[in-house]
Amino acid sequence: PGSPNPTSPKPASPVECSICFNTYDNTFKTPKLLQCSHVFCLECVARLSTGLPPNQPEDQLPCPFCRQLTSIPVEGAPALETSKDLLATLPPELQQEKVLWMDGTKLCCRQSSDDPENPDSCISIDVAMSKPESPEAPPAGLAGRLSRCDMCDDWKRIVLLSALIIILFCIILWPVQCALKTGNLRCFTRTVAMS
Repeated sequence: PGSPNPTSPKPASPVECSICFNTYDNTFKTPKLLQCSHVFCLECVARLSTGLPPNQPEDQLPCPFCRQLTSIPVEGAPALETSKDLLATLPPELQQEKVLWMDGTKLCCRQSSDDPENPDSCISIDVAMSKPESPEAPPAGLAGRLSRCDMCDDWKRIVLLSALIIILFCIILWPVQCALKTGNLRCFTRTVAMS
């Protein structure tokens, strides 16, 4: 870790995650060591492990760089080995690793050890892949029909198309219709005032 890869455009910093480019710390950005010796922050490893495809064994995480599989412990990504070398490069107050755990898809850390039963003493982040929210039922009537119309969502295109149709009618179709009716392109008769 930390040695520049000749094929990468930017050498990786030894104190930042190569996925999210955030600096390592002793909580959610704890440097975790994969079996291939690549190091990534805990949050990125947890996100990768929760986002594994359904046909992938849950305890096998492919490294984002070399694709070598790493066994994820039953306790989740926080139980992976921490890179002590990288942790030692951090400021002294960040070198003591905090206890983290997985609660479903949430990565949790206790802020203070004063009251371990107090839920407010824990901070957590959801590492699950984002899922689209369920769509609301459209309103009834004309507003509902317009909301279901995919083309109506793009109002700028509708305005442009309407303007093009008006221009087409005024410049091309109206003179053609006039020529067919009168035999020439003079649709307006000029009245000459005689004095």
